[in-house]
Amino acid sequence: MAALLAANTLAGQKVYASRDLPVAPPGMPLVLVLPPQERKAGRGPNGAPQFLSVATVAIHVRVSGTSAGQAEDQLDALCEQIENAVLTDFTILRMAQQVLAVDTEVEISAGQREHLGEAWMRFDFEYPELFAPTITQPLTDIHGTVNAVADGSLAPPLAFDITIPQE
Repeated sequence: MAALLAANTLAGQKVYASRDLPVAPPGMPLVLVLPPQERKAGRGPNGAPQFLSVATVAIHVRVSGTSAGQAEDQLDALCEQIENAVLTDFTILRMAQQVLAVDTEVEISAGQREHLGEAWMRFDFEYPELFAPTITQPLTDIHGTVNAVADGSLAPPLAFDITIPQE
């Protein structure tokens, strides 16, 4: 939201965090930023849980115009401003490993004298996540055995014990 407010788009300061905000045409254009959705894909079966996560931030854009062409022109301009604001904001980009995708769907309708235009923009941001296990018991010693092959024959196993000093 901060990036969109700072970008001074056609929506001006009408940038809201909401899922449902009924607005009549005089209150448009406006931008609604929805809470992100997240999905995680595992990176492997060994060690601590690791994921390649994707956060999807959806932005709902609403405009009105006296004709379908005017509404579409406003919508195109506002969507381009939003895309530029999000994809050039360092605060947003430093949190992600990469931007996977940007999807935009546009719809224009004429139910009354005003033509309404809506767009859904979805930004997919990828980032790695590692969940370190909680250590409940300190490591105090290591016990091990090494089997070696020398000149094609198996050497006797070598056992070792390492004590780890505790602070």
